[in-house]
Amino acid sequence: MEGKILDQETTADHSPAKEQIANIKSKRKYDIIVFGASGFTGQYVVMEIGRFSQTYNLTWAIAGRNTDKLQNVLDKLYKTIDGYEDKKIDIIYADVQDIKTVMRMAQTTSVVINCTGPYYIFGEVVVKSCVLTSTHYVDVTCEPLFMEKMAYTYNRQAEENHSIIVSALGVTSVPTDLGVEFLYKHFSGELKNVDVYMEIYTSSIVHALPLSTHIHDGIWISTILHLATEKLRLHYRNLLDELMGITRVKPNVSKLLHRRQTSMHSDDKEWCLSFPDPDQAVVARSIHHAKTIDNLPYNFDVRNYYVFGYLISALIGLYFYIILSILATFEPVRMFFVRFPKLFTFGVASKTGPNEKKLENSHMTLTLIGHGTTSAHPPNDNLKEITLKDNIATRTTIIKVRAKNPVYGFTSKAVVLGAITIIKDHINIPKGGVLTPASAFRNTQFANRLMDHDAAVFEIESDLIIYGQQSKLI
Repeated sequence: MEGKILDQETTADHSPAKEQIANIKSKRKYDIIVFGASGFTGQYVVMEIGRFSQTYNLTWAIAGRNTDKLQNVLDKLYKTIDGYEDKKIDIIYADVQDIKTVMRMAQTTSVVINCTGPYYIFGEVVVKSCVLTSTHYVDVTCEPLFMEKMAYTYNRQAEENHSIIVSALGVTSVPTDLGVEFLYKHFSGELKNVDVYMEIYTSSIVHALPLSTHIHDGIWISTILHLATEKLRLHYRNLLDELMGITRVKPNVSKLLHRRQTSMHSDDKEWCLSFPDPDQAVVARSIHHAKTIDNLPYNFDVRNYYVFGYLISALIGLYFYIILSILATFEPVRMFFVRFPKLFTFGVASKTGPNEKKLENSHMTLTLIGHGTTSAHPPNDNLKEITLKDNIATRTTIIKVRAKNPVYGFTSKAVVLGAITIIKDHINIPKGGVLTPASAFRNTQFANRLMDHDAAVFEIESDLIIYGQQSKLI
């Protein structure tokens, strides 16, 4: 079964005036277009939208520059998912090297799911096209430079054109961003600070590197670009912070490398490293939006860490990070890194992508530990006579976020459900702007959809109140 292939001659007329006045309220031909659908991540996204479109009654298409590869993706979809026997999914020609084709694509849909990375190289033309055509946009980037440059450059115009731009709708940074929201809503008291610990593991064995399951080399290339563009990243971050008045949390030097207790019920400890980007950068913008736009009392800090387990694993991870950070600044070395990903990552990244069985056996656990204060009743009669001045207890609430196949399975579900949420819950989302997952979906059913479709689990693990010398586990 072949979809109709649409090129630049068969789509809407294009002119600068029409680009500026395009109206999102008018009916577009498609609800969602997956751009870059033949890429490694894009193929996962196509399979998920193939399933969800039947549940939510959506019209959709795929887009890219290689129509033969796109047709192969659809052929796999038709063979895998029931219900497409009599349906034809359209294929739209669009090339990031030709902005006119990207804008014509954007004019035909309500939401673009962008799967063309690295986003710092290929993403801006898609964001710009969506903003100019009042089209909504989502992606799965984990590149802080791209996200903060887009926020600085396009936020005001996106607000004016009612274009919703949401990045980081994947394993980075949905679990952290929405996990913080979940913790805040369930913290009974005044939340002061949050420590976030991420683990990605296979068959209950935590590996030495942060993305220890095999990954496609696209993630590796994005990582190298991230390390190579530190000065530029800080430049745009400073511009964005000055423009919007964003305050960033300072690192806790004593916890750059530290041991943490695995749970309140165990004395076992494991080694962790500070791991601020990209999640911490995203959450900082979410907190700022909550305080300044939604007028919420978000007076707490968030810091992110990665769990290595053993000290030797943490030291190896730190060593490789330092070496890569230095070498990535040299262009000839970067070219070797990009050309031979499997060699330089010891098999972690490859051009062919990960093994399906290993992906299905991979898991993510995110632990969010919220610290704060609360007015609490004494845990026993011996403390009844405590004065009102001392009637303040410290509270620690622990939240867990869990997901299976986090790097590709969770990510593809999250970005599709994000696009669906923009369509279904539009009234509860800011009218436009370059947003984080939490600032866009704070008042929507996005988190519930993630749980309803088995993408993730959000749950309270424990709630501890320390009152004077007494403690009470709730």
